[in-house]
Amino acid sequence: MRGIATLALLAALLGVGSLVVGQEQEADDGDSIRPIGGLAFVDELEVTVVNVVAYVTDKQGSAVTNLTKDDFRILHDGEERPISNFQLYTEELIRTYYQPEEGPPLAAAAEPQAEIEAQPLTAIQPVWMMILVDNDNLQPLDRNRVLGQLRSFVRENTRPPVQMMVASTNRRLKIEQEFTDDSTEILGALEGVKMTTGGRTSRDSARADVYDELDRFNEAQTSSGQSSLQQARGLAVSFAEEELNGLQFTFGAIREAVNLLAGLPGKKMILHVSNGLPMTPGIDLFYALSNAYNEPGMVTEGMRYAQTRQFESLVKNANAQGVALYTIGAGGLENVAMGSAEHNSPRDTVAASMEHDNYIDTLRFIAEETGGVAIVNANDIRPRLDRVEQDFYSYYSLGYNLQMSGADKVHQVKLTVPGHPDYDIRYQRRFVEKALESRVQDKVLTGLVIPLDENPIQILLETGDQAPASEDRWTVPFKLSFPLANIALLPEGGDYVGRVSLFIAARDTEGKQSDVVRQEHEVRVAAADYEEAQRRRFSVQASLLMEAGSFKVSVGLLDQMTRQAGFTTTSVVVTK
Repeated sequence: MRGIATLALLAALLGVGSLVVGQEQEADDGDSIRPIGGLAFVDELEVTVVNVVAYVTDKQGSAVTNLTKDDFRILHDGEERPISNFQLYTEELIRTYYQPEEGPPLAAAAEPQAEIEAQPLTAIQPVWMMILVDNDNLQPLDRNRVLGQLRSFVRENTRPPVQMMVASTNRRLKIEQEFTDDSTEILGALEGVKMTTGGRTSRDSARADVYDELDRFNEAQTSSGQSSLQQARGLAVSFAEEELNGLQFTFGAIREAVNLLAGLPGKKMILHVSNGLPMTPGIDLFYALSNAYNEPGMVTEGMRYAQTRQFESLVKNANAQGVALYTIGAGGLENVAMGSAEHNSPRDTVAASMEHDNYIDTLRFIAEETGGVAIVNANDIRPRLDRVEQDFYSYYSLGYNLQMSGADKVHQVKLTVPGHPDYDIRYQRRFVEKALESRVQDKVLTGLVIPLDENPIQILLETGDQAPASEDRWTVPFKLSFPLANIALLPEGGDYVGRVSLFIAARDTEGKQSDVVRQEHEVRVAAADYEEAQRRRFSVQASLLMEAGSFKVSVGLLDQMTRQAGFTTTSVVVTK
């Protein structure tokens, strides 16, 4: 589902026919003239190192930091692969590297070992954590309690190499605070989220209404039992369909959050806070009907709302983007056997247990399948947040070589520590090999919320004056240019020809986002003009159709010959 990305706020980019391609002269220093892409154009095989981040803990949950490369075994699609890269990262190593020059020493810092000391700083991966407050699936009191317990975790860990951001859901994803290593900004954003109404309140009230109606039906049923069943069934179906509809928005928001992190280097995490997500909306209600009316078919009917494939797809997408999901069940420890004053009669304990597990098992599933941690059934989450903090600083990085196919392809990864069956090992169990075009698209999406500093092609994005296109939309022209010397031009007939792919997307301050649009462009220069062209810039002109508002536009340009890409972003304000 792409409901967020296809809202009418942003229309698609104008078609290829609307593009005007040309050159404009711009004198460059002689030093900027480089060989064509700097590459020898021969048949080559692209080989990459697949990096697997592994967290190894003992039975008490403490990090194990004394393993060597020989202790691990990696299987790629069932075939064992030799480990080509290996590094152990510890809290002492990472915190020491990022020790502030001034101020009191960090409590966890320690003298690094000699062999760790030699590890280059650039090898330490940045850590990006999005705190995603899922208001659509939260009770406000539970949410506010959990966010209060997160405060010390945020204060102690929002510092290099960790950056955090805050996002929330309310039928769509909203960025409350972009990535920062300033804990005060994160804490301020979390306080602001507390002002939002939680969507789980009305849903729990609707569930209680169904049970109360069921109680009344049971008390009144005599010869009208079948009629009572149909009324109760109608209420259960209505609840399940409404919850299923809301769940689709949740899937879309989480996928969007994952995709926004995709282009970032390093470790990417989402800390998802909710009262749980239903694997099968309303299944406990259908079970209660089955039990009350002795109708086994009710459970079968309820199972048609099962969302197993959707959750598997969510996990697959997170693994594809290298994002680990950490989940917090905000409801805490619940006694499902106890009745509630909200109901006219005691709840069926099996139905109550089914309801609880239906929401919590999904949190465990998406965390375990993406290499994260699920914090559930805990009234005080602070002790368990130590496991999340531990993942920031204590882990193994293992790599193996893979000959790239050049296409998007899913691979199964299995990592074991054969000599230590008592250890628990967490990692992402799927590796998605991505075509270069897919990786460029990922970075363009990431550029919508996070500044990108990767522009070897030296692309420059400029916007022009807006013009009214309709009653509520305006055309905003833009021009993308780059030095011709920075792309490959190959002889073709009497010309030199290059080919580039343009990727562009836009997002407004409310979180509404366009799809990424891709366009292909040919750069053709007459052979007689080749030397002069090396001192010029090539420009592509196009237009965006927008409503009033503030937007960020993110652009990527891929040279199809050299396979080199550049990225840039700009802000656009459209006024009425």
